[in-house]
Amino acid sequence: MTTERLLTPGPTEIPPRIIEAMERPKLHHRSEDFKRELTAATAGMKWLLNWDSDPLMLACSGTGAMEAALLNTTAPGDEIISVNAGAFGARWKAIGTCLGLTVHEITLEWGEAITPARIQEELSLHPNARAVCLQHCETSTTVLHPLETILPVIKNNAPEALTIVDGISSCITTPLPGDPTLIDIYIAGSQKAFMLPPGLAMVALSEDAWKRVSETRKRSLYFDLELARTSLETGQTPWTPATTLIVGLNEALRIFKEEGLDNVYKRHAHLSRLARKGLSALGLKIVSNDYPSPSVTGFYPPSGICAEQLRSLIRSKHGIRLAGGQGIFKKQILRLGHMGSITPSDIMVALQAIASAIEELGGGPFDSTFEGLQEGMN
Repeated sequence: MTTERLLTPGPTEIPPRIIEAMERPKLHHRSEDFKRELTAATAGMKWLLNWDSDPLMLACSGTGAMEAALLNTTAPGDEIISVNAGAFGARWKAIGTCLGLTVHEITLEWGEAITPARIQEELSLHPNARAVCLQHCETSTTVLHPLETILPVIKNNAPEALTIVDGISSCITTPLPGDPTLIDIYIAGSQKAFMLPPGLAMVALSEDAWKRVSETRKRSLYFDLELARTSLETGQTPWTPATTLIVGLNEALRIFKEEGLDNVYKRHAHLSRLARKGLSALGLKIVSNDYPSPSVTGFYPPSGICAEQLRSLIRSKHGIRLAGGQGIFKKQILRLGHMGSITPSDIMVALQAIASAIEELGGGPFDSTFEGLQEGMN
């Protein structure tokens, strides 16, 4: 049997160091040993994000953190603006609707990125918006939204609106698109570039966001962020935490510190370029060349070849799991993840597997395709 290698946009491969850390004797969540782990993880996330206040650890998926962000800062009937440029952007409206909010959605074509003009237009139409919700990386379309140009527009035109950024699939792979003066709530997740199993979300709030939390009537017990902040001051969480994942997070943070964050960002940018260069060499169309994500690259299969059949063959014959498309891209594209512990060698092996599978399905041949690509590994 072939050991399956994950080259998906989450969950990602877990390095042996992190597996070993998580396999140590389990800690009771109210013990002094775990308090030290939680305190260290909080300090590590504060360092990673260069944040002013202590980030929170929630035992849930990233979607749970998205819901918590709106639950704690809005009331039924409030207006918010959200950017829908893919499956995860659409999730903001789904959450907001469930919470009784009026959601003004900026709908973009899949594969497009938000522009300053579009956001400014929407802000002028809805000056009472209490929050603007965005993705940094829209994982379903593999687009990295240029939030460094968007967030200042929001703050200049709607200073009272909170900016809520889903950084779940961009955190670690690229620098934050702003600091706490531009980002009010930032959300990350364990199963992406943190190289951990799913189940842990990290949420960082600005002082403006915390002020809004204090003014907002509580609508959730489990997702009460103010209660989580109060518990954190004692080195605890209000509910049973994801203890093993927090221990693993500390090991991941040590790995990032050893490599240096700038080097981590450069490495992911290099992997993204290598993936796009290799896929283009195979004659495959890239989903997002204008705003490519450093976390994941989407591509279309050759004409006449079924995307799901190609993905299945790559997995069964070569032991490499790629992701398929979502939403309107379902059965149309494949997504090659390159975040976390993925190396240039992994990308080259994946490209060769893609080429081989395409040939087997009647495409190609690619005899000289990879000449010169080896240089890109260095």
